[in-house]
Amino acid sequence: MQVIKKITDFCFILLLLSAVSQSAQAIDIRGQTVTLPTPDGTISAELYEAPGENSRPAIIILHGRQGLEPFHAYYQRYAAALAGAGIDAYLLTYYQDDDAQKAKNPNTEQRHAFFANRIRGWSHLISAVTSDILAGNRASGRIGLLGFSQGGFLATAVAGQDRRITALGVFYGGIPDIVRDDIAHLPPLLELHGDADRTVLLAEGRALVSMAQTLGQPAEMVVYPGAGHGFSGVVDADAKRRVITFFHQYLQPL
Repeated sequence: MQVIKKITDFCFILLLLSAVSQSAQAIDIRGQTVTLPTPDGTISAELYEAPGENSRPAIIILHGRQGLEPFHAYYQRYAAALAGAGIDAYLLTYYQDDDAQKAKNPNTEQRHAFFANRIRGWSHLISAVTSDILAGNRASGRIGLLGFSQGGFLATAVAGQDRRITALGVFYGGIPDIVRDDIAHLPPLLELHGDADRTVLLAEGRALVSMAQTLGQPAEMVVYPGAGHGFSGVVDADAKRRVITFFHQYLQPL
């Protein structure tokens, strides 16, 4: 189902109260550095751990083309909010060596070629990290991916080939062309997009939702009127609330 949400003054008040509540839950949750083994060596990640000793699901957060650092605090807020909702959140960079510099190439054609060349290697890395997380003592066996922009395309590629991924959240992303024909499965999907996005057009998000529905999965698209590439303010508060609700629905045990 595709939904266009208009934020009224009344909704703003509700969102503000919700954001305050979520902030209160996440305020004491701080990231800790953990080391995860992969076939190609170890990788460091920030783990935002859900409170308690019980088993819990997990989410891997995948950053956009600019890399982790420029928007580190933004991603951290999502990780802390998810942990406050009872879901371990792993924040890591899938970039290696000079990937970050190549991703910032001003030549669009060369950037696309770089992404096409690296996406399979990045996908294998995320699947290896998934294996390590699922092997943890407190893992419930359910794991999701939350990707932003380029990270959303990458998350789609991973979820399309790794059936252990239980839920997929995508911010202003779509289907990577190079793996489009390889995708025979997708988990339940939430896609969030601004209709004024000129970096990743709205049509790409709609195509992803359509593919998920064609493959028989629940798929919802939330379109924010006037929002561009990257959310802030009321739009971001609403998106965060929806992301937490979505992952709680599909990752938490029944």
